[in-house]
Amino acid sequence: MTGATAAAPGGAGRLGRDAYLLCYSAFFADLGYQGVAACFPLLLVMRLHATVAAYGLATAVAFGGGALFSYLGGLAGDRFDKRRVAIAGNALIPLMALSGLARTPPAAALLFVLGWWARYFRSPARRAMLVEVTPPESRARAFGTLHALDIAGGMLSALAVLLFLAARMPIGTILLFAIAPLVVSTALLLFVRRETVYAAPTPRTGAAGATRGGRPLLTALLAAATLYGFSFYNLGFPILTATGGQATRPGFEAGVLAFMIYLGVSALSGYLLGRRRGAGVRALWSFGYLPSALGSCLIGLCVSWHAPTPAFDLAVAVLGFGMGAVETFEPTVVSSLVEHRRLTRGMGFLSVSRGLGQFLSNLAMGALFTIGPAVPYFYAFASAALATSVLGIAAQRRASDPGDSSE
Repeated sequence: MTGATAAAPGGAGRLGRDAYLLCYSAFFADLGYQGVAACFPLLLVMRLHATVAAYGLATAVAFGGGALFSYLGGLAGDRFDKRRVAIAGNALIPLMALSGLARTPPAAALLFVLGWWARYFRSPARRAMLVEVTPPESRARAFGTLHALDIAGGMLSALAVLLFLAARMPIGTILLFAIAPLVVSTALLLFVRRETVYAAPTPRTGAAGATRGGRPLLTALLAAATLYGFSFYNLGFPILTATGGQATRPGFEAGVLAFMIYLGVSALSGYLLGRRRGAGVRALWSFGYLPSALGSCLIGLCVSWHAPTPAFDLAVAVLGFGMGAVETFEPTVVSSLVEHRRLTRGMGFLSVSRGLGQFLSNLAMGALFTIGPAVPYFYAFASAALATSVLGIAAQRRASDPGDSSE
Protein backbone atom coordinates (compact mmCIF):
# COMPACT_ATOMS: atom_id res chain seq x y z
CA MET A 1 0.00 0.00 0.00
CA THR A 2 1.07 3.54 -0.66
CA GLY A 3 -0.32 6.71 0.84
CA ALA A 4 -1.97 9.40 -1.23
CA THR A 5 -2.85 12.94 -0.37
CA ALA A 6 -4.42 14.07 -3.59
CA ALA A 7 -7.47 13.00 -5.49
CA ALA A 8 -7.18 10.50 -8.24
CA PRO A 9 -7.37 11.71 -11.80
CA GLY A 10 -10.91 12.17 -12.85
CA GLY A 11 -12.10 13.46 -9.50
CA ALA A 12 -15.51 12.06 -8.60
CA GLY A 13 -15.76 9.98 -11.72
CA ARG A 14 -15.27 6.27 -12.16
CA LEU A 15 -14.45 4.32 -9.03
CA GLY A 16 -11.26 2.31 -8.76
CA ARG A 17 -10.78 -1.44 -9.00
CA ASP A 18 -10.67 -2.00 -5.24
CA ALA A 19 -13.83 0.05 -4.69
CA TYR A 20 -15.74 -2.06 -7.20
CA LEU A 21 -14.44 -5.27 -5.61
CA LEU A 22 -15.74 -4.11 -2.23
CA CYS A 23 -19.10 -3.10 -3.71
CA TYR A 24 -19.59 -6.38 -5.56
CA SER A 25 -18.54 -8.28 -2.45
CA ALA A 26 -21.49 -6.57 -0.76
CA PHE A 27 -23.75 -7.56 -3.68
CA PHE A 28 -22.92 -11.26 -3.34
CA ALA A 29 -23.14 -11.10 0.45
CA ASP A 30 -26.71 -9.80 0.29
CA LEU A 31 -27.51 -12.24 -2.50
CA GLY A 32 -26.78 -14.89 0.09
CA TYR A 33 -27.85 -13.80 3.55
CA GLN A 34 -30.94 -11.75 2.69
CA GLY A 35 -32.60 -14.93 1.48
CA VAL A 36 -31.63 -16.56 4.75
CA ALA A 37 -33.16 -13.66 6.67
CA ALA A 38 -36.39 -14.06 4.70
CA CYS A 39 -36.56 -17.83 5.23
CA PHE A 40 -35.41 -17.99 8.84
CA PRO A 41 -38.82 -17.17 10.41
CA LEU A 42 -40.40 -19.84 8.21
CA LEU A 43 -37.77 -22.33 9.32
CA LEU A 44 -38.03 -21.51 13.01
CA VAL A 45 -41.79 -21.12 13.36
CA MET A 46 -43.30 -23.31 10.65
CA ARG A 47 -40.79 -26.14 10.32
CA LEU A 48 -39.30 -26.35 13.81
CA HIS A 49 -42.54 -25.24 15.52
CA ALA A 50 -41.04 -22.50 17.68
CA THR A 51 -43.24 -19.63 18.86
CA VAL A 52 -43.30 -16.20 17.26
CA ALA A 53 -41.98 -14.86 20.56
CA ALA A 54 -38.94 -17.13 20.17
CA TYR A 55 -38.32 -15.69 16.72
CA GLY A 56 -38.55 -12.17 18.14
CA LEU A 57 -36.06 -13.06 20.86
CA ALA A 58 -33.62 -14.55 18.32
CA THR A 59 -33.70 -11.45 16.11
CA ALA A 60 -33.39 -9.14 19.14
CA VAL A 61 -30.28 -11.03 20.29
CA ALA A 62 -28.93 -10.86 16.71
CA PHE A 63 -29.33 -7.07 16.55
CA GLY A 64 -28.32 -6.35 20.16
CA GLY A 65 -25.26 -8.59 20.09
CA GLY A 66 -24.48 -7.31 16.62
CA ALA A 67 -23.96 -3.83 18.06
CA LEU A 68 -21.25 -5.21 20.35
CA PHE A 69 -19.59 -7.09 17.50
CA SER A 70 -19.61 -3.92 15.39
CA TYR A 71 -17.65 -2.21 18.14
CA LEU A 72 -15.22 -5.13 18.39
CA GLY A 73 -14.84 -5.18 14.61
CA GLY A 74 -14.06 -1.47 14.64
CA LEU A 75 -11.37 -1.93 17.28
CA ALA A 76 -9.88 -4.91 15.46
CA GLY A 77 -9.82 -3.06 12.14
CA ASP A 78 -7.77 -0.21 13.62
CA ARG A 79 -5.37 -2.53 15.43
CA PHE A 80 -4.94 -5.20 12.78
CA ASP A 81 -5.18 -5.28 9.00
CA LYS A 82 -8.66 -4.15 7.88
CA ARG A 83 -8.72 -6.59 4.98
CA ARG A 84 -8.06 -9.57 7.21
CA VAL A 85 -10.71 -8.48 9.70
CA ALA A 86 -13.27 -8.06 6.90
CA ILE A 87 -12.41 -11.45 5.41
CA ALA A 88 -12.60 -13.19 8.79
CA GLY A 89 -16.06 -11.80 9.51
CA ASN A 90 -17.37 -12.36 5.99
CA ALA A 91 -16.15 -15.97 5.98
CA LEU A 92 -18.31 -16.77 9.02
CA ILE A 93 -21.58 -15.34 7.67
CA PRO A 94 -22.49 -18.73 6.06
CA LEU A 95 -23.19 -19.98 9.59
CA MET A 96 -26.59 -18.35 9.02
CA ALA A 97 -27.24 -20.65 6.07
CA LEU A 98 -26.23 -23.74 8.06
CA SER A 99 -29.26 -23.12 10.27
CA GLY A 100 -31.12 -25.03 7.56
CA LEU A 101 -29.47 -28.21 8.85
CA ALA A 102 -30.63 -27.64 12.44
CA ARG A 103 -33.17 -29.99 13.96
CA THR A 104 -34.11 -27.92 17.02
CA PRO A 105 -35.08 -24.24 17.45
CA PRO A 106 -32.16 -23.41 19.78
CA ALA A 107 -29.62 -24.85 17.32
CA ALA A 108 -31.15 -22.98 14.39
CA ALA A 109 -31.30 -19.73 16.35
CA LEU A 110 -27.68 -20.10 17.50
CA LEU A 111 -26.37 -20.56 13.95
CA PHE A 112 -28.44 -17.65 12.65
CA VAL A 113 -27.30 -15.32 15.44
CA LEU A 114 -23.61 -16.26 15.05
CA GLY A 115 -23.74 -15.57 11.31
CA TRP A 116 -25.49 -12.26 11.91
CA TRP A 117 -22.86 -11.24 14.45
CA ALA A 118 -20.14 -12.09 11.91
CA ARG A 119 -21.85 -9.76 9.43
CA TYR A 120 -21.76 -6.92 11.95
CA PHE A 121 -18.13 -7.68 12.82
CA ARG A 122 -16.91 -7.27 9.23
CA SER A 123 -18.95 -4.19 8.27
CA PRO A 124 -16.79 -1.45 9.90
CA ALA A 125 -13.59 -2.79 8.30
CA ARG A 126 -15.23 -3.07 4.88
CA ARG A 127 -16.58 0.48 5.08
CA ALA A 128 -13.20 1.78 6.23
CA MET A 129 -11.45 0.06 3.31
CA LEU A 130 -13.90 1.65 0.90
CA VAL A 131 -12.98 5.04 2.33
CA GLU A 132 -9.28 4.26 2.06
CA VAL A 133 -9.38 3.28 -1.61
CA THR A 134 -11.61 6.19 -2.69
CA PRO A 135 -10.58 9.86 -3.03
CA PRO A 136 -12.56 12.13 -0.68
CA GLU A 137 -14.69 13.77 -3.37
CA SER A 138 -15.84 10.36 -4.65
CA ARG A 139 -16.80 8.77 -1.33
CA ALA A 140 -20.50 9.59 -1.51
CA ARG A 141 -20.58 7.96 -4.93
CA ALA A 142 -18.72 4.94 -3.57
CA PHE A 143 -21.16 4.43 -0.70
CA GLY A 144 -24.12 5.05 -3.00
CA THR A 145 -22.83 2.36 -5.34
CA LEU A 146 -22.20 0.04 -2.39
CA HIS A 147 -25.75 0.50 -1.15
CA ALA A 148 -27.28 0.08 -4.61
CA LEU A 149 -25.46 -3.21 -5.23
CA ASP A 150 -26.17 -4.27 -1.65
CA ILE A 151 -29.91 -3.83 -2.14
CA ALA A 152 -29.85 -5.27 -5.67
CA GLY A 153 -28.39 -8.46 -4.21
CA GLY A 154 -31.13 -8.47 -1.58
CA MET A 155 -33.84 -8.06 -4.23
CA LEU A 156 -32.49 -10.96 -6.31
CA SER A 157 -32.20 -13.05 -3.17
CA ALA A 158 -35.84 -12.39 -2.28
CA LEU A 159 -36.93 -13.27 -5.81
CA ALA A 160 -34.95 -16.50 -5.68
CA VAL A 161 -36.60 -17.44 -2.40
CA LEU A 162 -40.05 -16.85 -3.88
CA LEU A 163 -39.23 -19.05 -6.88
CA PHE A 164 -37.82 -21.80 -4.67
CA LEU A 165 -40.88 -21.72 -2.43
CA ALA A 166 -43.17 -21.81 -5.47
CA ALA A 167 -41.27 -24.92 -6.64
CA ARG A 168 -42.01 -26.54 -3.25
CA MET A 169 -38.33 -26.74 -2.33
CA PRO A 170 -37.72 -27.51 1.37
CA ILE A 171 -36.86 -24.44 3.44
CA GLY A 172 -33.69 -26.02 4.78
CA THR A 173 -32.43 -26.64 1.26
CA ILE A 174 -33.18 -23.05 0.22
CA LEU A 175 -31.07 -21.79 3.10
CA LEU A 176 -28.10 -23.90 2.03
CA PHE A 177 -28.14 -22.33 -1.45
CA ALA A 178 -27.05 -19.07 0.21
CA ILE A 179 -23.59 -20.47 0.94
CA ALA A 180 -22.39 -20.19 -2.68
CA PRO A 181 -22.81 -16.39 -3.12
CA LEU A 182 -21.40 -15.82 0.37
CA VAL A 183 -18.26 -17.73 -0.61
CA VAL A 184 -17.96 -15.56 -3.74
CA SER A 185 -18.36 -12.45 -1.56
CA THR A 186 -15.44 -13.50 0.63
CA ALA A 187 -13.32 -14.46 -2.38
CA LEU A 188 -13.69 -10.96 -3.86
CA LEU A 189 -12.25 -9.47 -0.68
CA LEU A 190 -9.11 -11.54 -1.21
CA PHE A 191 -8.36 -9.58 -4.40
CA VAL A 192 -8.52 -6.14 -2.75
CA ARG A 193 -4.94 -4.80 -3.03
CA ARG A 194 -5.16 -1.22 -1.65
CA GLU A 195 -2.15 -0.16 -3.70
CA THR A 196 -3.18 3.47 -3.17
CA VAL A 197 -4.65 4.58 0.16
CA TYR A 198 -6.26 8.03 0.49
CA ALA A 199 -5.36 8.76 4.08
CA ALA A 200 -5.57 12.55 3.94
CA PRO A 201 -8.43 14.36 5.70
CA THR A 202 -11.26 15.40 3.43
CA PRO A 203 -11.48 18.97 2.11
CA ARG A 204 -14.54 19.60 4.28
CA THR A 205 -12.79 19.19 7.60
CA GLY A 206 -9.07 19.77 7.34
CA ALA A 207 -6.57 18.26 9.72
CA ALA A 208 -7.98 19.95 12.79
CA GLY A 209 -11.59 19.44 11.83
CA ALA A 210 -11.16 15.69 11.67
CA THR A 211 -10.28 15.58 15.34
CA ARG A 212 -10.99 18.48 17.69
CA GLY A 213 -13.52 20.49 15.68
CA GLY A 214 -15.40 17.52 14.32
CA ARG A 215 -15.91 15.75 17.64
CA PRO A 216 -19.13 17.56 18.73
CA LEU A 217 -20.67 16.99 15.31
CA LEU A 218 -19.62 13.33 15.35
CA THR A 219 -21.24 12.91 18.77
CA ALA A 220 -24.44 14.51 17.47
CA LEU A 221 -24.34 12.27 14.41
CA LEU A 222 -24.01 9.11 16.50
CA ALA A 223 -26.88 10.27 18.75
CA ALA A 224 -29.01 10.98 15.68
CA ALA A 225 -28.07 7.61 14.17
CA THR A 226 -29.27 5.90 17.35
CA LEU A 227 -32.55 7.82 17.25
CA TYR A 228 -32.90 6.97 13.58
CA GLY A 229 -32.25 3.34 14.50
CA PHE A 230 -35.21 3.54 16.90
CA SER A 231 -37.35 4.20 13.81
CA PHE A 232 -35.56 1.66 11.58
CA TYR A 233 -37.94 -1.27 11.97
CA ASN A 234 -37.77 -4.58 10.21
CA LEU A 235 -39.55 -4.38 6.86
CA GLY A 236 -41.52 -7.41 7.97
CA PHE A 237 -43.88 -5.00 9.75
CA PRO A 238 -45.14 -3.13 6.66
CA ILE A 239 -45.11 -6.44 4.75
CA LEU A 240 -47.40 -7.95 7.36
CA THR A 241 -49.54 -4.80 7.31
CA ALA A 242 -49.91 -5.01 3.53
CA THR A 243 -50.53 -8.75 3.53
CA GLY A 244 -53.06 -8.51 6.32
CA GLY A 245 -55.10 -5.93 4.46
CA GLN A 246 -54.68 -3.18 7.05
CA ALA A 247 -53.97 -0.52 4.45
CA THR A 248 -54.25 -2.29 1.14
CA ARG A 249 -55.77 -5.35 -0.48
CA PRO A 250 -55.22 -8.63 1.36
CA GLY A 251 -52.94 -11.22 -0.14
CA PHE A 252 -49.34 -12.36 -0.11
CA GLU A 253 -48.61 -10.50 -3.35
CA ALA A 254 -49.29 -7.14 -1.69
CA GLY A 255 -46.61 -7.75 0.91
CA VAL A 256 -44.06 -8.85 -1.69
CA LEU A 257 -44.86 -5.80 -3.83
CA ALA A 258 -44.29 -3.45 -0.89
CA PHE A 259 -40.98 -5.15 -0.13
CA MET A 260 -39.79 -4.91 -3.73
CA ILE A 261 -40.78 -1.23 -4.01
CA TYR A 262 -38.88 -0.40 -0.85
CA LEU A 263 -35.72 -2.18 -2.00
CA GLY A 264 -35.88 -0.80 -5.54
CA VAL A 265 -36.34 2.83 -4.53
CA SER A 266 -33.69 2.49 -1.83
CA ALA A 267 -31.13 1.15 -4.30
CA LEU A 268 -31.94 3.82 -6.89
CA SER A 269 -31.83 6.71 -4.43
CA GLY A 270 -28.53 5.57 -2.95
CA TYR A 271 -26.92 5.32 -6.37
CA LEU A 272 -28.26 8.63 -7.72
CA LEU A 273 -27.69 10.66 -4.56
CA GLY A 274 -24.16 9.34 -4.33
CA ARG A 275 -23.40 11.02 -7.66
CA ARG A 276 -24.48 14.49 -6.53
CA ARG A 277 -22.05 17.12 -5.28
CA GLY A 278 -22.19 17.85 -1.60
CA ALA A 279 -22.50 14.91 0.77
CA GLY A 280 -22.42 16.77 4.08
CA VAL A 281 -24.58 16.67 7.17
CA ARG A 282 -27.34 18.71 5.55
CA ALA A 283 -27.73 16.11 2.82
CA LEU A 284 -27.98 13.37 5.46
CA TRP A 285 -30.82 14.86 7.45
CA SER A 286 -32.70 16.47 4.55
CA PHE A 287 -32.54 13.55 2.09
CA GLY A 288 -32.27 10.74 4.65
CA TYR A 289 -33.75 11.22 8.11
CA LEU A 290 -36.54 13.60 7.10
CA PRO A 291 -37.99 11.45 4.26
CA SER A 292 -37.73 8.40 6.55
CA ALA A 293 -39.85 10.20 9.13
CA LEU A 294 -42.31 11.26 6.43
CA GLY A 295 -42.54 7.72 5.04
CA SER A 296 -43.40 6.19 8.41
CA CYS A 297 -45.98 8.91 9.04
CA LEU A 298 -47.60 8.27 5.64
CA ILE A 299 -47.75 4.53 6.30
CA GLY A 300 -49.46 5.21 9.62
CA LEU A 301 -51.98 7.51 7.93
CA CYS A 302 -52.64 4.90 5.23
CA VAL A 303 -53.36 2.32 7.91
CA SER A 304 -55.62 4.72 9.85
CA TRP A 305 -57.56 5.83 6.78
CA HIS A 306 -57.63 2.41 5.04
CA ALA A 307 -55.99 4.00 2.03
CA PRO A 308 -55.86 2.18 -1.32
CA THR A 309 -52.84 0.19 -2.47
CA PRO A 310 -51.14 2.95 -4.55
CA ALA A 311 -51.08 5.30 -1.56
CA PHE A 312 -49.56 2.64 0.69
CA ASP A 313 -46.94 1.76 -1.92
CA LEU A 314 -46.06 5.44 -2.33
CA ALA A 315 -45.50 5.72 1.43
CA VAL A 316 -43.22 2.69 1.33
CA ALA A 317 -41.32 4.26 -1.60
CA VAL A 318 -40.72 7.45 0.43
CA LEU A 319 -39.38 5.29 3.26
CA GLY A 320 -37.07 3.50 0.82
CA PHE A 321 -35.78 6.81 -0.57
CA GLY A 322 -34.80 7.95 2.90
CA MET A 323 -33.06 4.68 3.68
CA GLY A 324 -31.00 4.86 0.49
CA ALA A 325 -29.83 8.37 1.38
CA VAL A 326 -28.95 7.39 4.96
CA GLU A 327 -26.87 4.41 3.86
CA THR A 328 -25.04 6.66 1.40
CA PHE A 329 -24.41 9.76 3.50
CA GLU A 330 -23.95 8.42 7.06
CA PRO A 331 -20.63 6.64 6.42
CA THR A 332 -19.50 9.43 4.11
CA VAL A 333 -19.96 12.03 6.85
CA VAL A 334 -18.28 9.80 9.45
CA SER A 335 -15.27 9.42 7.15
CA SER A 336 -14.88 13.22 7.17
CA LEU A 337 -15.07 13.54 10.97
CA VAL A 338 -12.55 10.98 12.24
CA GLU A 339 -8.82 10.58 11.94
CA HIS A 340 -7.61 8.02 9.44
CA ARG A 341 -5.95 5.88 12.12
CA ARG A 342 -9.31 5.61 13.90
CA LEU A 343 -11.42 5.26 10.79
CA THR A 344 -12.57 1.68 11.37
CA ARG A 345 -13.45 2.49 14.96
CA GLY A 346 -15.56 5.41 13.76
CA MET A 347 -17.43 3.12 11.38
CA GLY A 348 -17.85 0.66 14.24
CA PHE A 349 -19.42 3.35 16.43
CA LEU A 350 -21.84 4.11 13.60
CA SER A 351 -22.84 0.44 13.34
CA VAL A 352 -23.17 0.23 17.13
CA SER A 353 -25.50 3.23 17.19
CA ARG A 354 -27.67 1.77 14.45
CA GLY A 355 -27.64 -1.73 15.95
CA LEU A 356 -28.76 -0.55 19.38
CA GLY A 357 -31.53 1.46 17.77
CA GLN A 358 -32.71 -1.49 15.68
CA PHE A 359 -32.73 -3.76 18.72
CA LEU A 360 -35.07 -1.46 20.63
CA SER A 361 -37.05 -0.47 17.54
CA ASN A 362 -38.18 -3.98 16.69
CA LEU A 363 -39.12 -4.68 20.31
CA ALA A 364 -41.11 -1.43 20.48
CA MET A 365 -42.81 -1.98 17.13
CA GLY A 366 -43.95 -5.46 18.14
CA ALA A 367 -45.32 -4.19 21.44
CA LEU A 368 -47.08 -1.17 19.90
CA PHE A 369 -48.85 -3.36 17.35
CA THR A 370 -50.90 -4.73 20.24
CA ILE A 371 -52.28 -1.22 20.82
CA GLY A 372 -53.20 -0.53 17.21
CA PRO A 373 -51.88 -1.24 13.69
CA ALA A 374 -51.06 2.43 13.02
CA VAL A 375 -49.47 3.26 16.37
CA PRO A 376 -46.00 1.76 15.68
CA TYR A 377 -45.61 3.77 12.48
CA PHE A 378 -46.38 7.04 14.27
CA TYR A 379 -43.80 6.05 16.89
CA ALA A 380 -41.24 5.52 14.11
CA PHE A 381 -42.18 8.90 12.63
CA ALA A 382 -41.58 10.64 15.97
CA SER A 383 -38.20 8.95 16.45
CA ALA A 384 -36.95 9.75 12.93
CA ALA A 385 -38.22 13.34 13.26
CA LEU A 386 -36.28 13.70 16.51
CA ALA A 387 -33.14 12.38 14.78
CA THR A 388 -33.67 14.98 12.05
CA SER A 389 -33.94 17.76 14.64
CA VAL A 390 -30.86 16.68 16.58
CA LEU A 391 -28.65 16.52 13.51
CA GLY A 392 -30.14 19.66 11.97
CA ILE A 393 -29.45 21.73 15.10
CA ALA A 394 -25.91 20.34 15.38
CA ALA A 395 -25.25 21.13 11.72
CA GLN A 396 -26.55 24.68 12.15
CA ARG A 397 -24.20 25.25 15.09
CA ARG A 398 -21.34 23.77 13.08
CA ALA A 399 -22.12 26.06 10.15
CA SER A 400 -21.94 29.10 12.43
CA ASP A 401 -18.23 28.35 12.87
CA PRO A 402 -16.53 30.68 10.34
CA GLY A 403 -13.70 28.19 9.85
CA ASP A 404 -15.93 25.31 8.86
CA SER A 405 -17.62 24.37 5.58
CA SER A 406 -18.90 20.88 6.32
CA GLU A 407 -22.30 21.58 4.96
